[in-house]
Amino acid sequence: LKIEMKNVKYKRRSIVYKAPGQANGKIIVAGGAVNWQDGAVEITVQNGHSFAKALEHVVGNDGRIKFLAYNNIPPRVPKVKTKSNSKGVIVLSTAADAAAWIVHTVPGFPAAKTGYTWPVAENARGHLLICLTVSESQINTIAASLLLVQPLVHYNDIPETETAAMPYFNKLKEGRTPTLPPFTSKRSIRTENAGGPVTVHIYSKSETSKYEIYKKVIVKALKKTIKVWSRRDNKLKGDCRVLQKNIRLIKSPTAINGHNTNLEADDTNWAVSDPGNIFCQVDKPYFRNQTREPAMAICIENNDIFARFSEIAAQLEDCPLSIVYKAPGQLNGKIIVAGAAGNWQNGAGAINAANGHSFAKALEHVVGNDVTIKFLAYNNAPPRVPKVKTKSNSKGLIILSTNADAAAWIVHTVPGYPIPKTVYTWPAAETAKGHLLLCLTIPESQINAIAASLLFIQPMIHYNDIPETETAAMPYFGKLIKGEIPTLPPFTSRGSIRTDNAGGPVTVYIYSKSESSKYEIYKKIIVKALKKTIKVWSRRDNKLKGDCRVSQRHIRLITSPASVSGHNTNLELDETSWAVSDPGNIFCHIDKPYFKDQAKEPSLAVCIENNDIFARFNEIAAQLDNCP
Repeated sequence: LKIEMKNVKYKRRSIVYKAPGQANGKIIVAGGAVNWQDGAVEITVQNGHSFAKALEHVVGNDGRIKFLAYNNIPPRVPKVKTKSNSKGVIVLSTAADAAAWIVHTVPGFPAAKTGYTWPVAENARGHLLICLTVSESQINTIAASLLLVQPLVHYNDIPETETAAMPYFNKLKEGRTPTLPPFTSKRSIRTENAGGPVTVHIYSKSETSKYEIYKKVIVKALKKTIKVWSRRDNKLKGDCRVLQKNIRLIKSPTAINGHNTNLEADDTNWAVSDPGNIFCQVDKPYFRNQTREPAMAICIENNDIFARFSEIAAQLEDCPLSIVYKAPGQLNGKIIVAGAAGNWQNGAGAINAANGHSFAKALEHVVGNDVTIKFLAYNNAPPRVPKVKTKSNSKGLIILSTNADAAAWIVHTVPGYPIPKTVYTWPAAETAKGHLLLCLTIPESQINAIAASLLFIQPMIHYNDIPETETAAMPYFGKLIKGEIPTLPPFTSRGSIRTDNAGGPVTVYIYSKSESSKYEIYKKIIVKALKKTIKVWSRRDNKLKGDCRVSQRHIRLITSPASVSGHNTNLELDETSWAVSDPGNIFCHIDKPYFKDQAKEPSLAVCIENNDIFARFNEIAAQLDNCP
């Protein structure tokens, strides 16, 4: 599994990750051990560690080893102006068919032919070094990809006799830039290992291409969701609009096998595929302005390397707002995400499977055992507790992280579900029925407003492990967990929250009423608050009818049966109750059906002001019953 370059052995695919503030790196080798290995000595010393070993022929004076080095901040050359951010070395032997491509993140490093010197200022930063051993025939392909990113070549002593048959390499060392399309490149190389070479995909784009490299290049090429570790601006966010082709952002801080890292101090940008076996190093951070700059991604297809980085990517930031609608008799749901164009997306897997679908993903921290995730669960038909008497019909969870300002409110319609801290189980009896799940990602500061609205409906809380230290400044949450009920007017509440997405937060209105209020929630609360007609999908009794008496404040009943993007539903089997405004951009989920007796019971409506979500539900509401 090794080749020799003047009797010096190179690992074929090795990666060194130095966490911020750490003097020793963590090492992974394709085909190596099941975990990261600790670096032998500090990265600042001249030898005895992986950075120095990989670069020994670059900083030394071996007459048979030649190389080309590029770095947007070259050693000992101050204030160079370039849009490139690439750093690396192409090394080859003049005595054998042996070469290596080293890619790294360290500015001003290494200084050619001057002995190993680590830049002290970089001790505080997180850095990555990737060493790929290749045959010399692969160098031209590497050069073809590098051409588009306009790397700043600061050293080259590779003789022309070695590269005469490499036209792209010659253009690279001469600084030529492609001026004609295509302005993106997709190429592949293989590491030099006859027993099991590793495929490496190289994706690059020039500044003339306006593509955003993460979404428009990497995701498009891999045709998979990617989990991204990178500094980010306040413009680009996680993107869950296209099913199975999401961009999920890894939470900071995190740890590399015991070495802590965080986005403020880490100069690495990388991603792993989901599902996967692919790890990508990207030379540009997840900033909006990289669309106007050259960029490169090196994607390694290897289970060992993928597994180590996937461990770091265990905690992800949530997508801002998503809805799953499971039609009666269907095992797969239909999904819509705020900001998504087009139609409902098909669920990736059956909803009764342990994972691989949106219900399980939304609830993974509820059914799992993550010590940093705490939650409160309420359900009028709690799991494993038969015949509970309550007038509430609400079902949901409030989830928060104890190590970040991150929270979610999940509202759903499924009785006896989910079972906290127990492996995901779908209640089989509910497959025949229609169900809805809403997942709202919010900052923790919004939890108190949610609790204030929930107080009125007296939810049946069956689980809570949120520590008081997290909610000390949330008086309504404190009352909620104690079961306190408002005994003085007002007996109705109108609150609002916003999803946690600085690039485009979604406004959510929460309307609730206690049993002391005799208002009928559809007509007297929702219509009155929205000042619009609403179209209602809900089971109905023989007392309440559509109501067209007040102009532009009607209640129009949606005709049953209907269709959810090809999945048929009907009011006899559908447990969901929802409405859309007319005219509109508002979708409301209501926890009580359109029955006369709900006027004497507590009730809650969650109304989302969003064009994408409204449009999908409004399609279902195309056919209306006539007014009586």
